[in-house]
Amino acid sequence: MYRTQNIKAYLGIRYAHAARFSPPDIELPPWKGIFNATTFASSCWQQARPTMNVQLEKVLDIISGKNINEPRIKKYEENCLHLNVFVPAGPPEVDGYAVVVWIHSGNFSMGSPYDIEPFQLVFKQKVIVVTFSYRLNIFGFFSTDDGEAQGNFGLMDQSAALYWVKKNINYFGGDENRITLMGHDAGAVSTALHMTSGEWSKGAFHKAIIMSGNPLSSLRLPHEFNDDLDKISNIFGCARRPTSIFIQCLKRVDAKIISENLPSIQWGPIVDSGLSNTSYPFIENQPEALFRSGTYHKVPVIVGITDMEDVLTILKEYISLELSPEDLTNFFSDIALNDVYKLRGSNQWCTNFPIISDAISFMYSDKNNADQMTINTNLINAHTEKSYITPLEMFVDIVSMHQNVYSYIFKFRSKSIRPDLPSWIGVPKYFDQIFVWGIPYVNNIIEWNSTDKKMADIIMTLWANFAKTSNPTKSNVYVKWSTISPPNYSYIIIDERFNTGYFADNQKVQFWKNLYPKILNFATECCNSTNAGITKLIPYTMNIRLCFYINMYIYSFYMYIF
Repeated sequence: MYRTQNIKAYLGIRYAHAARFSPPDIELPPWKGIFNATTFASSCWQQARPTMNVQLEKVLDIISGKNINEPRIKKYEENCLHLNVFVPAGPPEVDGYAVVVWIHSGNFSMGSPYDIEPFQLVFKQKVIVVTFSYRLNIFGFFSTDDGEAQGNFGLMDQSAALYWVKKNINYFGGDENRITLMGHDAGAVSTALHMTSGEWSKGAFHKAIIMSGNPLSSLRLPHEFNDDLDKISNIFGCARRPTSIFIQCLKRVDAKIISENLPSIQWGPIVDSGLSNTSYPFIENQPEALFRSGTYHKVPVIVGITDMEDVLTILKEYISLELSPEDLTNFFSDIALNDVYKLRGSNQWCTNFPIISDAISFMYSDKNNADQMTINTNLINAHTEKSYITPLEMFVDIVSMHQNVYSYIFKFRSKSIRPDLPSWIGVPKYFDQIFVWGIPYVNNIIEWNSTDKKMADIIMTLWANFAKTSNPTKSNVYVKWSTISPPNYSYIIIDERFNTGYFADNQKVQFWKNLYPKILNFATECCNSTNAGITKLIPYTMNIRLCFYINMYIYSFYMYIF
Protein backbone atom coordinates (compact mmCIF):
# COMPACT_ATOMS: atom_id res chain seq x y z
CA MET A 1 0.00 0.00 0.00
CA TYR A 2 1.30 3.45 -0.96
CA ARG A 3 4.34 1.77 -2.56
CA THR A 4 6.63 1.86 0.46
CA GLN A 5 4.21 1.10 3.29
CA ASN A 6 2.37 -2.14 3.69
CA ILE A 7 0.50 -4.57 5.90
CA LYS A 8 0.99 -8.31 6.25
CA ALA A 9 -1.82 -10.73 5.41
CA TYR A 10 -1.75 -14.37 6.54
CA LEU A 11 -4.54 -16.08 4.62
CA GLY A 12 -6.32 -19.42 4.74
CA ILE A 13 -5.13 -20.70 8.14
CA ARG A 14 -7.17 -23.65 9.38
CA TYR A 15 -8.48 -23.11 12.92
CA ALA A 16 -10.63 -26.24 13.39
CA HIS A 17 -12.05 -29.30 11.68
CA ALA A 18 -15.71 -30.23 11.67
CA ALA A 19 -17.57 -33.35 10.62
CA ARG A 20 -21.04 -32.72 9.19
CA PHE A 21 -23.67 -31.90 11.84
CA SER A 22 -21.10 -32.08 14.65
CA PRO A 23 -19.34 -29.53 16.85
CA PRO A 24 -15.91 -28.37 15.61
CA ASP A 25 -12.74 -30.15 16.69
CA ILE A 26 -9.99 -27.69 17.64
CA GLU A 27 -7.29 -30.35 17.98
CA LEU A 28 -5.54 -30.16 14.62
CA PRO A 29 -2.36 -31.94 13.56
CA PRO A 30 0.51 -29.50 12.84
CA TRP A 31 1.45 -28.92 9.21
CA LYS A 32 4.83 -30.00 7.91
CA GLY A 33 7.30 -27.48 6.59
CA ILE A 34 6.20 -23.99 5.53
CA PHE A 35 2.47 -23.31 5.26
CA ASN A 36 1.47 -21.29 2.19
CA ALA A 37 -0.70 -18.48 3.66
CA THR A 38 -0.86 -16.27 0.57
CA THR A 39 -4.38 -16.97 -0.76
CA PHE A 40 -7.87 -17.07 0.70
CA ALA A 41 -9.28 -20.52 1.37
CA SER A 42 -12.56 -21.65 -0.16
CA SER A 43 -15.77 -20.30 1.36
CA CYS A 44 -18.27 -22.46 3.21
CA TRP A 45 -21.06 -23.94 1.10
CA GLN A 46 -24.00 -21.60 0.69
CA GLN A 47 -26.94 -20.86 -1.52
CA ALA A 48 -26.74 -18.19 -4.17
CA ARG A 49 -27.33 -14.66 -2.95
CA PRO A 50 -30.93 -13.63 -3.70
CA THR A 51 -31.59 -10.91 -6.22
CA MET A 52 -31.07 -7.55 -4.54
CA ASN A 53 -31.60 -3.92 -5.29
CA VAL A 54 -29.02 -2.76 -7.86
CA GLN A 55 -27.69 -0.08 -5.52
CA LEU A 56 -27.24 -2.57 -2.68
CA GLU A 57 -25.32 -4.93 -4.95
CA LYS A 58 -23.09 -2.05 -5.94
CA VAL A 59 -22.32 -1.13 -2.31
CA LEU A 60 -21.54 -4.75 -1.42
CA ASP A 61 -19.05 -4.82 -4.29
CA ILE A 62 -17.52 -1.54 -3.11
CA ILE A 63 -17.05 -2.83 0.46
CA SER A 64 -15.40 -6.04 -0.71
CA GLY A 65 -12.96 -4.14 -2.93
CA LYS A 66 -14.25 -6.04 -5.94
CA ASN A 67 -13.11 -4.76 -9.31
CA ILE A 68 -16.05 -4.94 -11.71
CA ASN A 69 -13.66 -5.63 -14.58
CA GLU A 70 -12.10 -8.59 -12.77
CA PRO A 71 -14.92 -10.71 -11.33
CA ARG A 72 -13.84 -12.80 -8.34
CA ILE A 73 -14.44 -16.51 -8.75
CA LYS A 74 -15.64 -18.02 -5.49
CA LYS A 75 -14.80 -21.56 -4.51
CA TYR A 76 -16.64 -23.59 -1.89
CA GLU A 77 -15.91 -26.62 0.24
CA GLU A 78 -17.41 -28.25 3.30
CA ASN A 79 -14.20 -28.40 5.33
CA CYS A 80 -14.05 -24.63 5.35
CA LEU A 81 -12.99 -23.50 8.84
CA HIS A 82 -10.20 -21.07 7.98
CA LEU A 83 -9.22 -17.62 9.18
CA ASN A 84 -7.14 -14.69 7.95
CA VAL A 85 -4.90 -12.39 10.01
CA PHE A 86 -4.11 -8.85 8.82
CA VAL A 87 -1.19 -7.26 10.70
CA PRO A 88 0.18 -3.69 10.54
CA ALA A 89 3.75 -3.12 9.48
CA GLY A 90 6.19 -1.92 12.10
CA PRO A 91 6.71 -2.70 15.78
CA PRO A 92 3.58 -3.18 17.95
CA GLU A 93 2.81 -1.43 21.22
CA VAL A 94 4.42 -2.73 24.42
CA ASP A 95 1.62 -5.24 25.03
CA GLY A 96 0.97 -5.87 21.36
CA TYR A 97 -1.60 -4.67 18.84
CA ALA A 98 -5.27 -4.48 19.78
CA VAL A 99 -7.22 -7.16 17.88
CA VAL A 100 -10.55 -6.94 16.04
CA VAL A 101 -12.23 -10.25 15.17
CA TRP A 102 -14.84 -9.74 12.44
CA ILE A 103 -17.98 -11.90 11.97
CA HIS A 104 -19.43 -11.44 8.50
CA SER A 105 -23.09 -10.79 7.67
CA GLY A 106 -25.36 -12.88 5.48
CA ASN A 107 -28.39 -14.01 7.50
CA PHE A 108 -26.54 -17.18 8.61
CA SER A 109 -27.01 -18.58 5.11
CA MET A 110 -24.37 -16.84 3.00
CA GLY A 111 -21.29 -14.65 3.21
CA SER A 112 -17.55 -15.06 3.55
CA PRO A 113 -14.57 -13.36 5.24
CA TYR A 114 -13.58 -11.58 2.04
CA ASP A 115 -16.88 -9.75 1.80
CA ILE A 116 -14.94 -6.87 3.37
CA GLU A 117 -11.50 -5.37 2.74
CA PRO A 118 -9.88 -4.48 6.10
CA PHE A 119 -6.59 -3.10 4.80
CA GLN A 120 -7.15 0.58 5.56
CA LEU A 121 -8.30 0.03 9.14
CA VAL A 122 -5.22 -2.12 9.77
CA PHE A 123 -2.86 0.28 8.00
CA LYS A 124 -4.09 3.58 9.40
CA GLN A 125 -5.13 2.56 12.91
CA LYS A 126 -2.45 -0.05 13.69
CA VAL A 127 -4.80 -2.81 14.81
CA ILE A 128 -4.87 -6.46 13.85
CA VAL A 129 -8.03 -7.63 12.06
CA VAL A 130 -8.99 -11.31 11.93
CA THR A 131 -11.69 -12.60 9.58
CA PHE A 132 -12.93 -16.17 9.36
CA SER A 133 -15.40 -18.60 7.78
CA TYR A 134 -17.99 -20.55 9.70
CA ARG A 135 -20.53 -23.14 8.59
CA LEU A 136 -23.75 -21.71 7.15
CA ASN A 137 -27.37 -22.73 6.50
CA ILE A 138 -28.02 -26.46 6.96
CA PHE A 139 -24.33 -27.24 7.58
CA GLY A 140 -24.13 -24.76 10.44
CA PHE A 141 -27.63 -24.79 11.90
CA PHE A 142 -29.25 -28.17 11.27
CA SER A 143 -31.19 -29.17 14.38
CA THR A 144 -33.60 -31.88 15.47
CA ASP A 145 -35.96 -31.65 18.41
CA ASP A 146 -34.88 -35.04 19.78
CA GLY A 147 -31.26 -34.07 20.41
CA GLU A 148 -29.73 -36.09 17.57
CA ALA A 149 -28.42 -32.83 16.10
CA GLN A 150 -27.90 -29.99 18.56
CA GLY A 151 -27.78 -27.17 16.04
CA ASN A 152 -25.81 -23.92 16.45
CA PHE A 153 -22.73 -25.55 14.91
CA GLY A 154 -21.94 -22.30 13.09
CA LEU A 155 -21.83 -20.46 16.41
CA MET A 156 -19.58 -23.17 17.81
CA ASP A 157 -17.27 -22.60 14.83
CA GLN A 158 -17.14 -18.93 15.74
CA SER A 159 -16.14 -19.82 19.30
CA ALA A 160 -13.44 -22.12 17.95
CA ALA A 161 -12.07 -19.23 15.86
CA LEU A 162 -12.06 -17.00 18.95
CA TYR A 163 -10.23 -19.70 20.89
CA TRP A 164 -7.58 -19.91 18.13
CA VAL A 165 -7.13 -16.12 18.19
CA LYS A 166 -6.84 -16.04 21.97
CA LYS A 167 -4.25 -18.81 21.90
CA ASN A 168 -2.14 -17.69 18.94
CA ILE A 169 -2.51 -13.98 18.24
CA ASN A 170 0.57 -13.10 20.31
CA TYR A 171 2.71 -14.82 17.62
CA PHE A 172 1.48 -12.12 15.20
CA GLY A 173 2.23 -9.28 17.61
CA GLY A 174 -1.34 -9.12 18.96
CA ASP A 175 -2.48 -8.53 22.53
CA GLU A 176 -4.49 -11.54 23.69
CA ASN A 177 -6.08 -9.37 26.40
CA ARG A 178 -7.48 -6.78 23.97
CA ILE A 179 -9.71 -8.74 21.62
CA THR A 180 -12.79 -6.95 20.26
CA LEU A 181 -15.53 -9.07 18.69
CA MET A 182 -17.26 -7.11 15.91
CA GLY A 183 -20.09 -8.17 13.65
CA HIS A 184 -22.67 -6.82 11.23
CA ASP A 185 -26.26 -8.01 10.66
CA ALA A 186 -26.10 -11.78 11.37
CA GLY A 187 -22.59 -11.13 12.64
CA ALA A 188 -24.02 -8.56 15.07
CA VAL A 189 -26.58 -11.07 16.36
CA SER A 190 -23.75 -13.59 16.68
CA THR A 191 -21.67 -11.12 18.69
CA ALA A 192 -24.54 -10.59 21.13
CA LEU A 193 -25.03 -14.37 21.40
CA HIS A 194 -21.37 -14.81 22.32
CA MET A 195 -22.05 -12.44 25.19
CA THR A 196 -24.68 -14.91 26.45
CA SER A 197 -22.92 -18.14 25.44
CA GLY A 198 -21.83 -19.26 28.90
CA GLU A 199 -18.73 -21.44 28.78
CA TRP A 200 -18.42 -21.42 24.99
CA SER A 201 -16.84 -17.98 24.56
CA LYS A 202 -16.04 -17.09 28.16
CA GLY A 203 -12.89 -14.96 28.35
CA ALA A 204 -12.32 -15.14 24.59
CA PHE A 205 -13.06 -11.46 23.94
CA HIS A 206 -13.03 -8.27 25.97
CA LYS A 207 -15.20 -5.81 23.99
CA ALA A 208 -18.04 -6.04 21.49
CA ILE A 209 -19.16 -3.94 18.51
CA ILE A 210 -22.71 -4.77 17.36
CA MET A 211 -23.62 -3.19 14.01
CA SER A 212 -27.03 -3.28 12.28
CA GLY A 213 -28.45 -6.21 14.20
CA ASN A 214 -31.09 -6.81 16.85
CA PRO A 215 -29.25 -8.26 19.88
CA LEU A 216 -32.57 -9.18 21.52
CA SER A 217 -34.07 -10.95 18.50
CA SER A 218 -36.21 -13.96 19.38
CA LEU A 219 -34.73 -17.27 18.26
CA ARG A 220 -36.49 -20.31 16.88
CA LEU A 221 -37.10 -23.33 19.08
CA PRO A 222 -36.06 -26.80 17.87
CA HIS A 223 -39.61 -28.03 17.23
CA GLU A 224 -40.18 -25.14 14.84
CA PHE A 225 -37.84 -26.85 12.35
CA ASN A 226 -39.98 -30.02 12.08
CA ASP A 227 -41.86 -28.93 8.95
CA ASP A 228 -38.58 -27.83 7.36
CA LEU A 229 -37.01 -31.20 8.10
CA ASP A 230 -39.97 -32.90 6.40
CA LYS A 231 -39.28 -30.86 3.26
CA ILE A 232 -35.59 -31.77 3.35
CA SER A 233 -36.46 -35.44 3.80
CA ASN A 234 -38.64 -35.38 0.68
CA ILE A 235 -36.15 -33.47 -1.46
CA PHE A 236 -33.16 -35.72 -0.75
CA GLY A 237 -35.06 -39.00 -0.46
CA CYS A 238 -34.09 -39.68 3.15
CA ALA A 239 -36.45 -41.41 5.53
CA ARG A 240 -37.60 -38.90 8.15
CA ARG A 241 -37.76 -41.41 11.03
CA PRO A 242 -35.86 -42.45 13.00
CA THR A 243 -33.83 -39.27 13.14
CA SER A 244 -30.51 -41.10 13.40
CA ILE A 245 -31.15 -42.77 10.03
CA PHE A 246 -32.30 -39.46 8.56
CA ILE A 247 -29.04 -37.80 9.61
CA GLN A 248 -26.89 -40.65 8.31
CA CYS A 249 -28.66 -40.42 4.96
CA LEU A 250 -28.06 -36.67 4.72
CA LYS A 251 -24.39 -37.16 5.57
CA ARG A 252 -24.02 -39.29 2.45
CA VAL A 253 -25.39 -36.59 0.13
CA ASP A 254 -22.74 -34.45 -1.58
CA ALA A 255 -22.45 -30.95 -0.07
CA LYS A 256 -22.79 -29.27 -3.47
CA ILE A 257 -26.02 -31.13 -4.19
CA ILE A 258 -27.44 -30.15 -0.79
CA SER A 259 -26.55 -26.49 -1.28
CA GLU A 260 -28.05 -26.31 -4.76
CA ASN A 261 -31.33 -27.99 -3.77
CA LEU A 262 -32.10 -26.65 -0.30
CA PRO A 263 -35.62 -25.26 0.08
CA SER A 264 -36.09 -21.73 1.37
CA ILE A 265 -35.63 -22.05 5.14
CA GLN A 266 -34.90 -19.51 7.83
CA TRP A 267 -31.62 -20.97 9.08
CA GLY A 268 -29.99 -19.57 12.17
CA PRO A 269 -29.41 -19.93 15.90
CA ILE A 270 -31.89 -21.80 18.10
CA VAL A 271 -32.41 -22.22 21.82
CA ASP A 272 -30.52 -25.52 22.24
CA SER A 273 -30.79 -26.14 25.97
CA GLY A 274 -31.09 -29.86 26.73
CA LEU A 275 -30.33 -31.01 23.18
CA SER A 276 -26.93 -32.58 23.87
CA ASN A 277 -25.43 -34.78 26.55
CA THR A 278 -21.87 -34.21 25.31
CA SER A 279 -21.54 -30.43 24.95
CA TYR A 280 -22.77 -27.30 26.69
CA PRO A 281 -25.83 -25.57 25.26
CA PHE A 282 -24.82 -22.49 23.33
CA ILE A 283 -28.09 -20.65 23.98
CA GLU A 284 -29.92 -21.68 27.14
CA ASN A 285 -32.83 -19.26 26.74
CA GLN A 286 -34.09 -16.42 24.59
CA PRO A 287 -31.45 -13.63 24.42
CA GLU A 288 -33.67 -11.01 26.04
CA ALA A 289 -34.28 -13.28 29.03
CA LEU A 290 -30.56 -14.00 29.40
CA PHE A 291 -29.60 -10.35 29.25
CA ARG A 292 -32.33 -9.33 31.69
CA SER A 293 -31.25 -12.01 34.14
CA GLY A 294 -27.66 -10.74 34.00
CA THR A 295 -26.29 -14.08 32.80
CA TYR A 296 -23.96 -12.75 30.12
CA HIS A 297 -20.33 -11.76 29.65
CA LYS A 298 -20.22 -8.13 30.76
CA VAL A 299 -17.89 -6.33 28.37
CA PRO A 300 -17.87 -2.73 27.01
CA VAL A 301 -20.09 -2.40 23.95
CA ILE A 302 -20.58 -0.19 20.91
CA VAL A 303 -24.01 -0.83 19.40
CA GLY A 304 -25.84 0.98 16.64
CA ILE A 305 -27.76 0.98 13.38
CA THR A 306 -28.23 3.00 10.21
CA ASP A 307 -31.35 5.15 10.04
CA MET A 308 -33.02 3.17 7.22
CA GLU A 309 -31.63 -0.34 7.64
CA ASP A 310 -33.90 -2.45 5.41
CA VAL A 311 -35.19 0.13 2.95
CA LEU A 312 -33.50 -1.49 -0.07
CA THR A 313 -34.73 -4.98 0.80
CA ILE A 314 -38.28 -3.99 1.76
CA LEU A 315 -38.90 -1.86 -1.33
CA LYS A 316 -36.29 -3.38 -3.68
CA GLU A 317 -37.14 -2.21 -7.19
CA TYR A 318 -40.06 -0.12 -5.92
CA ILE A 319 -38.00 2.60 -4.25
CA SER A 320 -38.76 5.06 -7.06
CA LEU A 321 -42.50 4.32 -7.26
CA GLU A 322 -45.12 6.54 -5.70
CA LEU A 323 -46.73 4.76 -2.77
CA SER A 324 -50.28 5.65 -1.82
CA PRO A 325 -51.91 6.07 1.60
CA GLU A 326 -53.56 2.71 0.93
CA ASP A 327 -50.12 1.10 0.52
CA LEU A 328 -49.14 2.50 3.90
CA THR A 329 -52.31 1.18 5.54
CA ASN A 330 -51.72 -2.26 4.03
CA PHE A 331 -48.15 -2.26 5.34
CA PHE A 332 -49.38 -1.50 8.86
CA SER A 333 -51.98 -4.27 8.53
CA ASP A 334 -49.23 -6.71 7.54
CA ILE A 335 -47.24 -5.76 10.66
CA ALA A 336 -50.28 -6.28 12.87
CA LEU A 337 -51.25 -9.59 11.24
CA ASN A 338 -47.71 -10.93 11.55
CA ASP A 339 -47.55 -10.00 15.24
CA VAL A 340 -50.95 -11.55 15.93
CA TYR A 341 -49.71 -14.76 14.32
CA LYS A 342 -46.54 -14.73 16.44
CA LEU A 343 -48.56 -14.22 19.61
CA ARG A 344 -51.42 -16.62 18.94
CA GLY A 345 -49.71 -19.16 16.68
CA SER A 346 -52.61 -18.86 14.28
CA ASN A 347 -53.50 -16.74 11.26
CA GLN A 348 -57.21 -17.05 11.99
CA TRP A 349 -58.84 -13.70 11.35
CA CYS A 350 -59.04 -11.56 14.47
CA THR A 351 -62.30 -9.63 14.80
CA ASN A 352 -60.49 -6.90 16.74
CA PHE A 353 -57.57 -6.82 14.36
CA PRO A 354 -58.25 -3.17 13.30
CA ILE A 355 -57.48 -2.00 16.84
CA ILE A 356 -53.83 -2.95 16.29
CA SER A 357 -53.37 -1.63 12.77
CA ASP A 358 -55.29 1.57 13.57
CA ALA A 359 -52.94 2.27 16.48
CA ILE A 360 -49.92 1.96 14.17
CA SER A 361 -51.64 4.06 11.52
CA PHE A 362 -52.35 6.79 14.06
CA MET A 363 -48.66 7.02 14.93
CA TYR A 364 -47.36 7.10 11.35
CA SER A 365 -50.04 8.40 8.99
CA ASP A 366 -49.89 12.08 8.18
CA LYS A 367 -53.38 12.95 6.97
CA ASN A 368 -52.26 16.44 5.97
CA ASN A 369 -49.37 15.28 3.83
CA ALA A 370 -49.86 12.45 1.35
CA ASP A 371 -46.90 13.06 -0.96
CA GLN A 372 -44.62 10.19 -1.92
CA MET A 373 -41.69 11.26 0.22
CA THR A 374 -43.77 11.40 3.41
CA ILE A 375 -45.55 8.10 2.75
CA ASN A 376 -42.35 6.23 1.90
CA THR A 377 -40.51 7.72 4.86
CA ASN A 378 -43.32 6.88 7.28
CA LEU A 379 -43.40 3.29 6.05
CA ILE A 380 -39.67 2.77 6.50
CA ASN A 381 -39.56 4.66 9.80
CA ALA A 382 -42.26 2.40 11.22
CA HIS A 383 -40.23 -0.67 10.32
CA THR A 384 -36.94 0.79 11.54
CA GLU A 385 -38.30 2.05 14.85
CA LYS A 386 -40.11 -1.21 15.55
CA SER A 387 -37.46 -3.69 14.45
CA TYR A 388 -34.23 -1.84 15.23
CA ILE A 389 -34.44 1.31 17.38
CA THR A 390 -36.82 -0.08 20.00
CA PRO A 391 -34.78 -3.27 20.59
CA LEU A 392 -31.65 -1.09 20.58
CA GLU A 393 -33.03 1.06 23.40
CA MET A 394 -34.12 -2.01 25.36
CA PHE A 395 -30.67 -3.57 24.94
CA VAL A 396 -28.73 -0.51 26.08
CA ASP A 397 -31.12 -0.10 29.00
CA ILE A 398 -30.19 -3.60 30.21
CA VAL A 399 -26.46 -3.73 29.46
CA SER A 400 -25.61 -0.19 30.56
CA MET A 401 -26.42 -1.20 34.15
CA HIS A 402 -23.28 -3.36 34.19
CA GLN A 403 -20.86 -1.98 31.58
CA ASN A 404 -20.05 1.08 29.48
CA VAL A 405 -22.21 1.17 26.37
CA TYR A 406 -21.80 3.57 23.44
CA SER A 407 -24.72 3.80 21.04
CA TYR A 408 -25.05 5.40 17.60
CA ILE A 409 -27.41 5.94 14.69
CA PHE A 410 -25.56 6.31 11.38
CA LYS A 411 -27.05 9.05 9.18
CA PHE A 412 -24.19 10.05 6.87
CA ARG A 413 -24.67 9.02 3.26
CA SER A 414 -21.95 9.97 0.85
CA LYS A 415 -22.85 12.38 -1.95
CA SER A 416 -20.55 10.30 -4.13
CA ILE A 417 -23.23 7.59 -4.33
CA ARG A 418 -26.31 9.76 -3.68
CA PRO A 419 -27.39 10.20 -7.35
CA ASP A 420 -28.29 6.51 -7.58
CA LEU A 421 -31.01 6.70 -4.90
CA PRO A 422 -34.11 8.88 -4.34
CA SER A 423 -33.48 11.88 -2.10
CA TRP A 424 -35.84 10.70 0.67
CA ILE A 425 -33.71 7.64 1.46
CA GLY A 426 -31.33 7.97 4.40
CA VAL A 427 -28.63 5.35 5.08
CA PRO A 428 -29.49 1.75 4.17
CA LYS A 429 -27.85 -1.33 5.67
CA TYR A 430 -24.17 -1.84 4.70
CA PHE A 431 -23.60 1.82 3.71
CA ASP A 432 -21.88 2.51 7.05
CA GLN A 433 -19.25 -0.17 6.38
CA ILE A 434 -17.83 1.99 3.62
CA PHE A 435 -16.43 4.25 6.34
CA VAL A 436 -15.69 1.67 9.02
CA TRP A 437 -13.25 0.00 6.62
CA GLY A 438 -11.90 3.22 5.07
CA ILE A 439 -13.05 2.29 1.58
CA PRO A 440 -12.81 5.89 0.21
CA TYR A 441 -9.03 5.56 0.47
CA VAL A 442 -8.66 2.36 -1.52
CA ASN A 443 -11.61 1.82 -3.83
CA ASN A 444 -11.40 3.02 -7.43
CA ILE A 445 -14.98 2.27 -8.51
CA ILE A 446 -16.29 5.52 -7.01
CA GLU A 447 -14.70 8.96 -7.10
CA TRP A 448 -14.76 9.74 -3.38
CA ASN A 449 -14.50 13.33 -2.21
CA SER A 450 -12.61 14.86 0.71
CA THR A 451 -15.67 14.69 3.00
CA ASP A 452 -15.88 10.93 2.44
CA LYS A 453 -12.24 10.49 3.39
CA LYS A 454 -12.57 12.73 6.44
CA MET A 455 -15.62 10.76 7.60
CA ALA A 456 -13.74 7.48 7.07
CA ASP A 457 -10.83 8.80 9.16
CA ILE A 458 -13.15 9.74 12.02
CA ILE A 459 -15.12 6.47 12.03
CA MET A 460 -11.99 4.32 11.82
CA THR A 461 -10.44 6.30 14.69
CA LEU A 462 -13.55 5.91 16.88
CA TRP A 463 -13.73 2.15 16.27
CA ALA A 464 -9.99 1.63 16.74
CA ASN A 465 -9.88 3.74 19.92
CA PHE A 466 -12.59 1.53 21.36
CA ALA A 467 -10.66 -1.62 20.42
CA LYS A 468 -7.51 -0.21 22.04
CA THR A 469 -8.87 1.54 25.14
CA SER A 470 -12.63 0.81 25.47
CA ASN A 471 -13.21 4.54 24.88
CA PRO A 472 -13.98 5.57 21.25
CA THR A 473 -12.97 9.21 21.81
CA LYS A 474 -9.79 8.54 23.77
CA SER A 475 -7.44 10.19 21.27
CA ASN A 476 -6.98 11.75 17.80
CA VAL A 477 -10.63 12.68 17.34
CA TYR A 478 -12.68 15.72 18.38
CA VAL A 479 -16.07 14.13 18.89
CA LYS A 480 -18.18 13.98 22.04
CA TRP A 481 -19.63 10.51 22.57
CA SER A 482 -20.92 9.77 26.06
CA THR A 483 -21.73 6.39 27.50
CA ILE A 484 -25.39 5.43 27.88
CA SER A 485 -27.03 6.50 31.12
CA PRO A 486 -30.66 6.84 32.28
CA PRO A 487 -33.13 8.40 32.04
CA ASN A 488 -32.66 9.88 28.54
CA TYR A 489 -30.22 7.31 27.08
CA SER A 490 -28.10 9.35 24.71
CA TYR A 491 -26.64 8.21 21.41
CA ILE A 492 -24.38 9.86 18.88
CA ILE A 493 -25.80 10.82 15.49
CA ILE A 494 -23.09 9.97 12.98
CA ASP A 495 -23.30 12.58 10.27
CA GLU A 496 -21.22 15.66 9.46
CA ARG A 497 -22.13 17.31 12.79
CA PHE A 498 -21.88 14.37 15.26
CA ASN A 499 -24.62 15.70 17.53
CA THR A 500 -26.18 13.85 20.45
CA GLY A 501 -29.68 12.37 20.32
CA TYR A 502 -31.85 10.85 23.05
CA PHE A 503 -33.96 7.72 22.82
CA ALA A 504 -36.38 9.15 25.39
CA ASP A 505 -37.28 11.95 22.94
CA ASN A 506 -38.69 9.52 20.36
CA GLN A 507 -42.35 9.03 21.30
CA LYS A 508 -42.84 6.47 18.55
CA VAL A 509 -40.19 4.27 20.11
CA GLN A 510 -42.01 4.65 23.42
CA PHE A 511 -45.17 3.53 21.59
CA TRP A 512 -43.52 0.33 20.31
CA LYS A 513 -41.83 -0.33 23.63
CA ASN A 514 -44.62 0.40 26.11
CA LEU A 515 -48.06 0.62 24.50
CA TYR A 516 -47.96 -1.63 21.45
CA PRO A 517 -47.35 -4.89 23.37
CA LYS A 518 -50.36 -4.09 25.59
CA ILE A 519 -52.58 -3.30 22.60
CA LEU A 520 -51.49 -6.53 20.97
CA ASN A 521 -52.18 -8.60 24.07
CA PHE A 522 -55.51 -6.94 24.80
CA ALA A 523 -56.70 -7.21 21.21
CA THR A 524 -55.82 -10.90 20.95
CA GLU A 525 -57.58 -11.53 24.24
CA CYS A 526 -60.63 -9.92 22.66
CA CYS A 527 -60.14 -12.23 19.69
CA ASN A 528 -59.89 -15.27 21.93
CA SER A 529 -63.05 -14.24 23.74
CA THR A 530 -64.98 -13.62 20.54
CA ASN A 531 -63.70 -16.59 18.55
CA ALA A 532 -64.12 -19.07 21.40
CA GLY A 533 -67.85 -18.45 21.38
CA ILE A 534 -69.94 -20.97 23.28
CA THR A 535 -67.00 -23.34 23.74
CA LYS A 536 -65.40 -21.18 26.41
CA LEU A 537 -68.68 -19.61 27.57
CA ILE A 538 -67.13 -16.14 27.94
CA PRO A 539 -69.88 -13.54 28.32
CA TYR A 540 -70.26 -11.19 25.38
CA THR A 541 -70.48 -8.24 27.75
CA MET A 542 -67.01 -9.08 29.12
CA ASN A 543 -65.63 -8.95 25.58
CA ILE A 544 -67.22 -5.54 24.99
CA ARG A 545 -65.94 -4.25 28.32
CA LEU A 546 -62.39 -5.42 27.64
CA CYS A 547 -62.30 -3.82 24.21
CA PHE A 548 -63.74 -0.60 25.66
CA TYR A 549 -60.82 -0.51 28.10
CA ILE A 550 -58.37 -1.03 25.24
CA ASN A 551 -59.75 1.93 23.33
CA MET A 552 -59.73 4.11 26.44
CA TYR A 553 -56.12 3.08 27.12
CA ILE A 554 -55.09 4.00 23.60
CA TYR A 555 -56.93 7.31 23.81
CA SER A 556 -55.27 8.23 27.09
CA PHE A 557 -51.83 7.41 25.66
CA TYR A 558 -52.46 9.61 22.65
CA MET A 559 -53.50 12.46 24.92
CA TYR A 560 -50.33 11.94 26.97
CA ILE A 561 -47.85 12.05 24.10
CA PHE A 562 -49.57 14.75 22.10
